[in-house]
Amino acid sequence: MTDASHRQLPGRLGHFAFLPYPAYGHMVPVLPVVAELVARGHRVTCFTTEEFMERVHATGADARPYDPPLSSDPPPDLIDADECARAPLKLLDASTAVLPAIESCFADGPPDAVVYDTTLWLTGRLLAARWGRPSVQLSPTFISNEHFNLSERHQEFAGQIDPAHPAIVEFAKRLTEIVTGSGLAEEQQDELFYGHEEFTVAFVPKAFQFAGDTFDERHVFVGPTAAAGEDEAWRPPSDGRPVLLVSLGTTVNNRPDFFRQCVAAFADLPWHIVLALGKRVSPAELGPLPPHVEAHPWVALSAVLPHTSVFLCQSGMGSILEGLRAGVPMVVVPHHPEQHVNAARLTELGLARVVQREEASVEALRGAVLNVADDTAMRERVAVLRRHVRSAGGAARAADAIERRLRAASLEVS
Repeated sequence: MTDASHRQLPGRLGHFAFLPYPAYGHMVPVLPVVAELVARGHRVTCFTTEEFMERVHATGADARPYDPPLSSDPPPDLIDADECARAPLKLLDASTAVLPAIESCFADGPPDAVVYDTTLWLTGRLLAARWGRPSVQLSPTFISNEHFNLSERHQEFAGQIDPAHPAIVEFAKRLTEIVTGSGLAEEQQDELFYGHEEFTVAFVPKAFQFAGDTFDERHVFVGPTAAAGEDEAWRPPSDGRPVLLVSLGTTVNNRPDFFRQCVAAFADLPWHIVLALGKRVSPAELGPLPPHVEAHPWVALSAVLPHTSVFLCQSGMGSILEGLRAGVPMVVVPHHPEQHVNAARLTELGLARVVQREEASVEALRGAVLNVADDTAMRERVAVLRRHVRSAGGAARAADAIERRLRAASLEVS
């Protein structure tokens, strides 16, 4: 975090409304940005759910609840084309349902800018347009332009969405009704639909973004924002064994069978195994473990990764960026379409080896980890990306971009 007393503040301090999506992969990169803006003297009103309320309070922001609460349930086990077709309509319902409660929080006057998660694009853009305020879109993953379309890449793994699917037809109808009934001018309605002029802060480094060089100055790639921390409760092994860290993240971690496979694959090797299980698998479900295999409901990845030789994960973006920041090559077992896209980028850049979920046998996992451990060229490529991740700018650069957006809007008005 920047010391506000040693930083030149913008021409005026602002009041920002933050609308993050209340899931770990979305909240974790946003909270350090909120804390940074508060430290610089800005006022931030941040909406969230009860699960993250304490964390928002800790940033110094004014924490407000989404009402009704936005769901942060894990994705379904199977994400196919039908599920992808239905998801936008569900999100549209949720996005519009929270609008009245958010607007009521600003009955005494709107904020100076709206900063919203890309998942809540309609909510953020509609509020900004109604209030006549600038907006900033936040993305925890890859972003799209005319050279790369994230939705199309998702469909490569989920299946092609039928444009005549009833949920897609209903989504288009409802969205048209919302936009045309918003009271906005026609040109504003078009921007609300497509966001052509939207300013975006992406929490990935530009070198990792697909077609990164094709994005203009309205897109700022700041990489991970959370500082690398230390976990006093975890220490590397004293016997010099190489460390294998295994994590399935926060959404698809209800896989005790997978963790058991990992124990079977690596327990007889001269490795130290750290299993980060998450909240839905108990260490007791794995049975007795040898002394060089440890299982935790939670352990700070940033504490373990600096001592890790190979990182075995589900290829969620948060896990990937933690691994790259630490310079650790990976074996990834993607679950849902977004993770498959992430895995494809890792493969394209030669940063990881992919094991498909249905092929993740004991033999396949063992072979992939040992192969990556011996791959000197992969480790060198990861080291290059590590430099990009660490120089991307993080929370401070994200706050700079948001301040710049506010200043530019102020100049336009004046």
